[in-house]
Amino acid sequence: MDISKLGQNEKLAVFGSAAVILAGLISNWGGLLFLSILAAFGMLVVVFLPQFSTGTTLPGSKGSLMAALGILAAAGAVITALQWLGYLGLIGSLNTIMFFVAVIGALVMAYAGWQELQSEGGKWVFGGTGARSPATSSPSGDSPPRDTPVDHRASEDGPTS
Repeated sequence: MDISKLGQNEKLAVFGSAAVILAGLISNWGGLLFLSILAAFGMLVVVFLPQFSTGTTLPGSKGSLMAALGILAAAGAVITALQWLGYLGLIGSLNTIMFFVAVIGALVMAYAGWQELQSEGGKWVFGGTGARSPATSSPSGDSPPRDTPVDHRASEDGPTS
């Protein structure tokens, strides 16, 4: 797990995920905050899985998965905040502060996922066409390189036997 190899959006998503997980577990506000915590764990998997297992492909593009998980986390946190709107008079309590940290972390996750999606062209990609790890293959002698013109005149003359 090398954070220095991550891009700006990925680092932002990792820090947002850490805030959601820690603050969400400390806070006892409940509601749909568990969705935000699960989405935060999912975000960490999406960000770090290519480092841990280079041969594993994600079930979609990294940007699509990050944006979807970030939006899910933000939706769960915001819906929980709206459910507890009448109780926000308890602003000074530790549980309320941790709850707000989780909400802000979920919004940061959504923002980072959206930025990553936009950097990939803004197209949502889910399914088996996920980003693959770069494979290093050595060129074989069976086919010419792509920039070498191929001479098709031998096939025009007919079979040579």
